[in-house]
Amino acid sequence: MRFVVFSALMLCCTLFCCSCATYVTGEDGQSYKALTRSQKEHLVIISRGSLTERLRSGIITRQEYYDAMHNEPMVRIDYRGDRYGTATITWRTRGRILEFRYEEDLTAEIIEKCTFSTGIIPPHERRIQPDKSIRTGR
Repeated sequence: MRFVVFSALMLCCTLFCCSCATYVTGEDGQSYKALTRSQKEHLVIISRGSLTERLRSGIITRQEYYDAMHNEPMVRIDYRGDRYGTATITWRTRGRILEFRYEEDLTAEIIEKCTFSTGIIPPHERRIQPDKSIRTGR
């Protein structure tokens, strides 16, 4: 009897834990497993590390680097599969946009398809709030 009760309890716990995954609707209308908060934070940390390389090579200024290190980015993810798709990490600094774009498997240790771009912010759009849902301790 104890074995049956214990087995039923373990089955309930397993079902509860497995059902905790967050699902989102992709562009094609299907449901996919979303990235967890820590996986999104990992993408932001990778992007901040890459900004250091851009500062050393002169692609961004010290002020832009400082702004990105001390402000939270805007994170947009377009899913095309379970934790698979395109993630865009964007900082709006004083006058410029700094943007990283990751594609394909967003949970991989090394993401092969990553692009970095900058752009000028039009004067009427310079005051945009960052995404408050992601905190990386900065």
